[in-house]
Amino acid sequence: MIDVTCALIIRNKKILVAQNSMASDQAGKWEFPGGKIKPNETPEKCIIREISEELELEISVLNKLQEVVFDYGNKIIRLIPFVCRIENGKIKLNDHQAVEWVTVDELETIDFAAADKVLIEIPDNISRLKEYLREQMNQTR
Repeated sequence: MIDVTCALIIRNKKILVAQNSMASDQAGKWEFPGGKIKPNETPEKCIIREISEELELEISVLNKLQEVVFDYGNKIIRLIPFVCRIENGKIKLNDHQAVEWVTVDELETIDFAAADKVLIEIPDNISRLKEYLREQMNQTR
């Protein structure tokens, strides 16, 4: 099993989604950005490193959501999701072909990679994500 982290980055009441490059094994599918955990690396350190490498953003981890184990047939991954926020930087696409900021209600309309789709189908993950978005909205008033 491959341990992979992903970031549900929130800003201005929206969540960042990224479209895989055509060279990836999930070509053209959308995902929450992230990547594989290296040996002796914690999931939190991994997601901070991956977002820095892929998007050139400094993020902070707010909370962990419920994990997903998914069998793609050729590999099994454990997807470890984190709600995050941007601390510094401007998005630069080093690994993806596009990014979009979407509302939580728009998530169900996106052509996600299968594991990411399962992740947002977990009721607890969506309710906790909505809670963070509400908190963020209250902080900006």
